[in-house]
Amino acid sequence: MERAVNYIRYIIIFIFLSLSLAQDDTLVVKTPEIAKSQESEIVSISVLVNEIDTAPTAYRFSVYARSHAAEPFMQKLFFPGEPIQIVLPINILSNDSLGNIAKLEPLGDKYSIQYRMFNKREKEIILTSFQILIPADLLKLSIMDEESGKPIINSKIEIIQDGVLLSYASSDSLGHTRLRIPLKRDKDIPIIISIDTNGQFQLYKRELKIEEGSSEKIIMLSSIKLEVGETIYQVINDLVPFREGPENGSTVLFLLNSGDQVIVSKVAGDRLFGRVKVFLESQGKYKNLNGWILDKYVNIKDEYLKF
Repeated sequence: MERAVNYIRYIIIFIFLSLSLAQDDTLVVKTPEIAKSQESEIVSISVLVNEIDTAPTAYRFSVYARSHAAEPFMQKLFFPGEPIQIVLPINILSNDSLGNIAKLEPLGDKYSIQYRMFNKREKEIILTSFQILIPADLLKLSIMDEESGKPIINSKIEIIQDGVLLSYASSDSLGHTRLRIPLKRDKDIPIIISIDTNGQFQLYKRELKIEEGSSEKIIMLSSIKLEVGETIYQVINDLVPFREGPENGSTVLFLLNSGDQVIVSKVAGDRLFGRVKVFLESQGKYKNLNGWILDKYVNIKDEYLKF
């Protein structure tokens, strides 16, 4: 009997211990903590484009740190009519002054790639407008006085091909100007440059060789000093014959155009005898040529300026 009681006691103790261990197991189970994500502040970077006689098929826009040009933060493709804008976390931008660069690549032709440097700012960054110009070769021109070496300011420069105006500009206070000559031009037809100094010098007009890409050229204009009894006349028509003799049938030395000037030393009825200063391309210098011109093709200049 005692043996049966001990057996029952052992069973009760075993059940009690089992329940105790089960309770302990439930107590050690812990619910994992959920980490809350921290949202970063963002900034929008927008681009405005001004298309001047162009029609790009798309734009590739990139933003990167100035110190890591090969690793853009973001690069996206935009089509015409779409707002060009990207959104970035503000904390990835450089804190350095002008430490960030935006790059805009117009696609569809040989358009120039343009860049803008900008500072880190909050919420919104609107970049300076991009101008999309016709693909062109660039000519940096300096116009100088051959005698004094001083710049010739406010000259009107035109680039013409087969009667079509390709480009025009004016010289600044240093005699400098920049001309864009479209790539889509006829490479077999000569290009003519015309420089009008408003009477300060003779109208400059001759063929010009345009190099591919960017090039520089200095043009020296030479003046003519008036001798005793000479007067300046200006041609008022195009393709005016400048003849060797006073007769209508005499040899034509060359043709003058509107704006050209003649230094006249003798008048014989309706014919004028004088000299024209021309530039000899083969010799690279100016030379005076004498000849005759009808007075109906010229007007006397009011002021005798440098010629």
